[in-house]
Amino acid sequence: MKKDNKRTSEDFSDIKKLAEEADNNKGFELGFEDDFVEDISQLDFIDDKQNPKESYRLYYTIESILRDHLPKGDKYEELRKTVREEKIIFLTGKRKNENGIRGADSRQAYISSHLKVALNAIFEWLSEGGNSFDLFLKFRKLNIEKGYFKEDELSEFNQKLKGLGYNPKDNN
Repeated sequence: MKKDNKRTSEDFSDIKKLAEEADNNKGFELGFEDDFVEDISQLDFIDDKQNPKESYRLYYTIESILRDHLPKGDKYEELRKTVREEKIIFLTGKRKNENGIRGADSRQAYISSHLKVALNAIFEWLSEGGNSFDLFLKFRKLNIEKGYFKEDELSEFNQKLKGLGYNPKDNN
């Protein structure tokens, strides 16, 4: 026997009563409200629209430029990996976990707040005639600005930079 899916005015009045009752009892908390940004304009993705073609174009433009301008050869493989890793951290906001899994795809980064910013950083690097380490530092600075590193990680990193004769505070 087939059930009749038509609603009666009684059904709607019952639903209306339930909705009004529910609206009167909105005083509960979910427990994660404090994690949200109060000013919605501060959210990175607020103006971004999903555009796979544009994301694809920007991501592979970035990759092509890096392939053409980072040093080539086995000797520089670790340097290329390090610069690319910093770029990927910026695009995804995530680092690999202890199992080597990032859990994000940099090709799906936000267009205006990440892909375009990364491309602009690379264009600046090219126009300044900087070396590969300068590009790494540009992405590191972007990652710090986005809060992708904890303070203790930064101090350890800064100590390593000082060991190389570079003072991170001079780059601000």
